[in-house]
Amino acid sequence: METLALIETLDRDGQPRQVLRVSQWPVRIGRAIDCDLVLDDPHVAPHHATLAWRDDGLHVEPAATVNGVRLGRAAIAPGSAPLLPATSQMTLGATTLRVRLAGEVLPPEQRLLDLQQYERRHALTLMALILFAAVWKGFELWLETMPGTQGSVLAWNYLSAPAGLVVWCALWAIGSMIFQRRFAFWAHLHVALTWLMVAVVVEAVTGQLAFALSMPSIEKLGRVVFVLAIAMMLWRHVGLLMPTRRRAFAVAIGSALAVGGGLLLIDRSMQQQPLIGDLYLGTISLPAVRLVKPVSADAFVKSAAPLEKTLSKWARPDDGDDDDEPEGGDDD
Repeated sequence: METLALIETLDRDGQPRQVLRVSQWPVRIGRAIDCDLVLDDPHVAPHHATLAWRDDGLHVEPAATVNGVRLGRAAIAPGSAPLLPATSQMTLGATTLRVRLAGEVLPPEQRLLDLQQYERRHALTLMALILFAAVWKGFELWLETMPGTQGSVLAWNYLSAPAGLVVWCALWAIGSMIFQRRFAFWAHLHVALTWLMVAVVVEAVTGQLAFALSMPSIEKLGRVVFVLAIAMMLWRHVGLLMPTRRRAFAVAIGSALAVGGGLLLIDRSMQQQPLIGDLYLGTISLPAVRLVKPVSADAFVKSAAPLEKTLSKWARPDDGDDDDEPEGGDDD
């Protein structure tokens, strides 16, 4: 017989787990064995809903049930019979159904994320990133370590960051095992190292440039790029877990950045702090790399003159403070 439609029961990942080929209408859905589509869901009534074909298309007719029928996020009232859109999804109890009609235009084929191919393609890049990160961490430790530091402390300072990175990527790989059925540790390590190195290197380079050119705005720009790189790393991690939902997570991460950044700017403004970065440059480099001439003491004092009025206002006690003091002095 001719297949008029497919009714698919979807799992939590949106994959079909039960498919009913429809050769005639109407189709009754519920838990009762006399239904055309029997659902094993305790939140579904014995006769929960009916799909019926009319002149203008397919309609859903929900019965009077406890949990009802939802079309997207909208609940369908019993007694109504709305028209189902093309390739629509509806929820009966805790079960999601998708109806596909014959002759519907299918969306274009999506590219499959082959994790094995992804890891093979980035194998050399990953090795280079691991080597670069190891050298960078060693150089950073050499700059910050005081002479006479014990070897155990040096080893802990050097290995703590790689150990944390391994745990971070292992947790994401467990998520890939759950959603993609594959332990994609190396793919997540490549993502983490790529964007962490971008964040760290940009922050270090912008700090040096800000010192060399005496332009604190460059260091502030580095802070912004650092945050964006971390956000990009999170988005790429999520993309390996659920590649079909990258756009939704991009909107979520972007919204979180906008809201969180706005609240942070408001908080720093209320505390009379610089909106981005610190009040002074946090990088002190070799004098040889400084490209601008130092400002003389007289020029610095002259440039700071407009601050005198503001600082004096902050330092001046309130006029009413003297009224709160007790009259008279000590008898001593």
